Amino acid sequence: MKYSLILEMDNEKGKSCAVAVTFRTDASKRFDGVLWLHTDNPLYHDDLLHLEQFVNQNKDRWLAIR
Repeated sequence: MKYSLILEMDNEKGKSCAVAVTFRTDASKRFDGVLWLHTDNPLYHDDLLHLEQFVNQNKDRWLAIR
């Protein structure tokens, strides 16, 4: 399935970022990769490493894309 989510996170430099992400999940609704990503401030290497964690922490806000 495909889902989208808009969340707020701080980047590694402490700047707040509004992040819109579209991603897919496997049959068990486990995160299975980013399909599209947009942010109003830069995300850096460590931020991207933690993106899956932020997505999973907001699972109750996922919007299914048909």
